[in-house]
Amino acid sequence: MPRDENKKNTSDTNRPSLRGDAARNIRRILDAGRVVFRENPQATAEDVARAAGLGVATLYRRFPTRDNLLRGVVMDIFEADLAPAMARAEREPDPREGFLIAFEAGLSSASHSGVSFPAGITLEILQSTFLDPVSRMICRAQKQGLMRADLDPEKDTFRILCMLLAVVPTFRQDSDGWRRYLALVLESLTMTPTEPLPPAEAVIDPFRRGK
Repeated sequence: MPRDENKKNTSDTNRPSLRGDAARNIRRILDAGRVVFRENPQATAEDVARAAGLGVATLYRRFPTRDNLLRGVVMDIFEADLAPAMARAEREPDPREGFLIAFEAGLSSASHSGVSFPAGITLEILQSTFLDPVSRMICRAQKQGLMRADLDPEKDTFRILCMLLAVVPTFRQDSDGWRRYLALVLESLTMTPTEPLPPAEAVIDPFRRGK
């Protein structure tokens, strides 16, 4: 009995440190993944493990496939860089201010990372984390008469994001020069139109082209 008790105590003592080690390894993998996939979107899981200073077996225990790893990195970027701002944007009483906060967060993240979209992004992820919340803000603004009624939130939000992200590479990294163009776009969305917009077409998923 004493021997069994000792064995149990030793196991209980070690368990928290193992959980801590696992959490630290995941953090190292995700941090390395951000850097490696930004520099080379075609990088392998082995490249990430090497950059993290870990064995590839350790990486695969946490992320069984490269797709799992890519998704983990993308979601980590969202949770760290965008989620707090998106939550604040949705709480804004004025949906125009919410729209501004959301796009500022997205463009700031792109400027800081030096890429418009992180490797591994999918339209589904972008839809749930950014496009759907912003579309709801546009709908609220339209109901309040604060944005032009001929906007199509479902089809226009992604293209507005793509338009704004297109200017980011024209500035030095971490520049906030994109704010000028965000202000211009927001003004065009809130102005009283003299002519209706041409019809909005369905969005073609650009992340699946060529696959």
